[in-house]
Amino acid sequence: MRRTPWRFLLIAALLLAAADPLGGAHEPGSGARRRLSLVIGANDGGQGRERLRYAVADAKSMIHVLESLGGVSPDDSRLLVEPGREALLWELGRLRERLARLRPHQPRLEVLVYYSGHADADNLLLGRERVSFRELRALLQELEADVRVAILDSCASGAFIRSKGGRMRPPFLFDAAFDMKGYAVMTSSSADEASQESERIRGSYFTRSLLTGLRGAADASGDGRVTLSEAYQFAFAETLRQTEKTQGGPQHPSYDIQMSGTGDVVLTDLRQGDAHLRLSRDLAGRVFIHDRADALVMEFPKPSGTVVELGLVRGRYRLIVVSDSDVREAEVELAAGETRELGDDRFRRTEILDAIARGDREIKREGRAGARKPLHFHAHFYGKLSRYEGHSTFMPGMQLGATLGRSLALGLVGFGRTGPEANSRPPFWGLAVDYTIVQMGRLGLRLRTIAGFMYRDREDELAKRLSTVVEPGFGLAWALSRRLKLTTQASLDFVNGDNDDLRRFSWGLGLELCRQ
Repeated sequence: MRRTPWRFLLIAALLLAAADPLGGAHEPGSGARRRLSLVIGANDGGQGRERLRYAVADAKSMIHVLESLGGVSPDDSRLLVEPGREALLWELGRLRERLARLRPHQPRLEVLVYYSGHADADNLLLGRERVSFRELRALLQELEADVRVAILDSCASGAFIRSKGGRMRPPFLFDAAFDMKGYAVMTSSSADEASQESERIRGSYFTRSLLTGLRGAADASGDGRVTLSEAYQFAFAETLRQTEKTQGGPQHPSYDIQMSGTGDVVLTDLRQGDAHLRLSRDLAGRVFIHDRADALVMEFPKPSGTVVELGLVRGRYRLIVVSDSDVREAEVELAAGETRELGDDRFRRTEILDAIARGDREIKREGRAGARKPLHFHAHFYGKLSRYEGHSTFMPGMQLGATLGRSLALGLVGFGRTGPEANSRPPFWGLAVDYTIVQMGRLGLRLRTIAGFMYRDREDELAKRLSTVVEPGFGLAWALSRRLKLTTQASLDFVNGDNDDLRRFSWGLGLELCRQ
């Protein structure tokens, strides 16, 4: 009877030891490892500087990856949003004191500090306040940790390592031993370069590339772990590739390392992800991964002959693979704890010509040379409020048609009218031609022409009159999903002949179903 508790405790101890995969698995000869993180996001750079849009979002994405894949428990991570100088210095002091308390009890301590926001050549800019690079560097050196990693995503961030003798380094790899000690600094740009963010990816080029690498795209060795140098190698190449043609110019991430020992520091272990997606050896091309809301989550090159495993959050994803010969697409649903593999046979060829806006740059997925323009079929259900002869009338209608490219739409249109004299049959039907003159985001300026027949009244159904309606106007569209769009349009209606039912001003609200 007395043996049962001891057996239970022994089994529980073994389970706890197995539950810390980053603790000893990659640290030969060490009993345990503990990692702490401080992540800062600041959109406000003070007066005279444009407010960033995605610095805080980048910081939240970083802390999520560190907690889900980086071996940082929520109790050991801290997120600062729009801090002032005093708040940042207080948190660094608090981190220093906590490390000092843990030092006697932990065989190995690691700390990672990440900053995304504005900076100049000498300071981090926190609203109207600032923290100098010299002051920040001194505070980081006081942290009692075996490994200290600082990642700065800001303009001129390379100046942080310049005064220490650091320089922009080419990509490199270490061997497979993991007993490095010291510090490393990774910056998003060199000392005289701007760090840029993108509307398309909803984040900075550097941080998005780094996060993509940490989720598995940077795992060059294929061992299921992403090291510091692998992450830098990937972020360097992808940031440079994506900024070569931007208005801000090429952006070169910088790296400085002062480590003793051999090997490298593991930043993420992909086996700890919520869900896993494995891209097989036969798949090749540039991969774009979109989430359920069609937001771009990851973008990276996938060479043939290699297996890439990604750690993702559970949910539905759409993948697009662009190669020199074609464009292919697939969808996958990932459940918690699930690993799914996608091979080339799971993708279908698509003729989508999808311009991916970067604000100052576009990437076009064109398929193979000579491919026809994409044809999108749609069914548009709408209600139209028209004003004529001092009265307003509501006319429900629909249009079945197709959109060629992004500007021209053709369709069969018909609508009725409501009121005391409403007929059971549509009073008007015909062919519609829509041409979008200008498209700016959701807003579009268009010219619509309808040629068709009007039923004058119930007794004179056969006396149809051919009418031409010209409707210059503008519209707004909101994509509710890939195949469902909410639209609203306002127009001036000019009609030939004496058909009063289609004259003057009209406004409509519609729902469009698309099949690509």
